[in-house]
Amino acid sequence: MEKKGDTKRHRKFQEFCQLLGKSAPYVHNLQSKLGLYISDKTEDYSDGYLAFMQTVIALRTFSIPVDDICQLFETEKKLLKLLKVDSLSHSKTWYLDACSLSLRDGNRLLMTNYDMDHHIKPNAVQSNLDFGAKEAELFSGHEMGEDANRVYNVYARQRDEIMERVKSETVVLERALDWLISISP
Repeated sequence: MEKKGDTKRHRKFQEFCQLLGKSAPYVHNLQSKLGLYISDKTEDYSDGYLAFMQTVIALRTFSIPVDDICQLFETEKKLLKLLKVDSLSHSKTWYLDACSLSLRDGNRLLMTNYDMDHHIKPNAVQSNLDFGAKEAELFSGHEMGEDANRVYNVYARQRDEIMERVKSETVVLERALDWLISISP
């Protein structure tokens, strides 16, 4: 339910599925495969969650395999964790917070829509201060060879491969729509 002054819209699962144009089992299956937080019947789905799922469904429409979507999503979450984005929110779906932003450009991650312009640049200051308490690791990420720039390069390679497949599938979808229009009364 919307609170007074709240600009974010939250929806129950059935309305969420209707807005996605997919059945409840289809949506639940995607949520499970992607390892997403699945709210119970009392919780609502946010605008960010809806926008994220719309991105996933769009990629599936272009015949991108769920495994490839999962891999890209996991790489994005790893990158966001290296940049300490997960420490900025106590939300169970912190990785979806930027999805509801209408801005989409080449500086944003494909799945989560986080802006990387100020984070991943040569000689840029990374805003990776940890704002939340975490369990101590035996070794730091840097000691284990984790590096935001390295993970970003893996992400960019995965994203580029997916976008190449989207481009090639666009021709097929355009032909299918032309066919549908030609047979419609």
